[in-house]
Amino acid sequence: MFLSPAGGLRRYAAWRSLARPQSLGTPVYQAFGLRRQYLTEGKGMPLGKTEKAESPAENDHRPETGGKKERPPGTYAIWTMEAVGATAAFVYYLHLYTDLLKPEVKERLTPEKYTPFTLVAKERLTHDTARFRFRVNRPRFDGDQEKLVDSMVEQGVWAVDVKDHAVQTFRTYTPVAYHVSESVDEDTGARHGHMDLVVKRYPSGSVSRFLHDTRVGDQVEMRGPILSWPFGNKNKSYRSIYMIAGGTGMAPMYQLIERYLASRSGDSDNNGSPATELRLLYGSQSEGDILYRQELDALARAHPDRLKIQYLVDRAPSSPSSAAAQESSLLIGRPDLKTIRQFTDGFDKNTDIVLVCGPDPMLASVSGVRLINAGQGPLAGSLRELGFSASSVFKF
Repeated sequence: MFLSPAGGLRRYAAWRSLARPQSLGTPVYQAFGLRRQYLTEGKGMPLGKTEKAESPAENDHRPETGGKKERPPGTYAIWTMEAVGATAAFVYYLHLYTDLLKPEVKERLTPEKYTPFTLVAKERLTHDTARFRFRVNRPRFDGDQEKLVDSMVEQGVWAVDVKDHAVQTFRTYTPVAYHVSESVDEDTGARHGHMDLVVKRYPSGSVSRFLHDTRVGDQVEMRGPILSWPFGNKNKSYRSIYMIAGGTGMAPMYQLIERYLASRSGDSDNNGSPATELRLLYGSQSEGDILYRQELDALARAHPDRLKIQYLVDRAPSSPSSAAAQESSLLIGRPDLKTIRQFTDGFDKNTDIVLVCGPDPMLASVSGVRLINAGQGPLAGSLRELGFSASSVFKF
């Protein structure tokens, strides 16, 4: 018969209330209909009125006990129930205050190795871009692995490596959302959360095609977090951060904007300096291809003095008289030399920095492409022509 921790404690307490003697001269087991004379060294306890003392002759046939006192009947039963009760209490403690009795918590971020994560939602944002939501878990009590993850996430913009297991290749993507609940699932001992990736499908992109072909419920192997650009250095603060993004290159910019505004709210940063101003130039093919526009506009409205956004589209809206077409934040054109010069007007190399992320053709035009496994690569494009130095520009 299975004894639950709480049930075992109740049965143990009931047994002890019945078995505990009221006094030394009262038989312990009267509650169970057992009456027996207790023997002590040199003296016998008082006998019950109905009991008869045995003569020495009647005891001659009994074996010698070697001077040991005879244990009352039921002693081993009491010991057994005490052990059961103690075990139930210990199990209850482990269940309530530790995760030792819970199954291993899986789908945890791990920087050192690839871990399978389950796709729980998939939402199409444009004709070739979708948002993928993966389940992420953490144990009830953070261990060394969670502390390492937190330390890397808190340092700055971070990403994950996504592996296409079919061809054993990977690509790095920056999450636009990462959240883990504080509430604990008592059945698994885990805190559940999610991580969102925004991915555009490229005809020649192995990993992007693999992700877009993944169905809800499938698992994808990922490794991370991987620190992309540290902004958590308390000894370094920027007056202004200029961000130039194209297409899904808005992902690291959005992560930075959301976290920067959340962690550095108010009129000054952690060092007491004026709060950093964030400027974003975001290019897309058309107005309908602007990703996360509602979220970006909401942040700009909430922080009008700290976040400035300029949208840039290749093609004009189909209805030039529409309200969107009249907005000053929507420009028609490409991130050419003239546009970059206007956007970076007021840049100070001593206090400011330029961040760039987007498809390779855009990077080649603005800052020069970033070489795979070869660091930032040389600075080129419009930013070099405008006199920027490599130390003032970072390419994702």
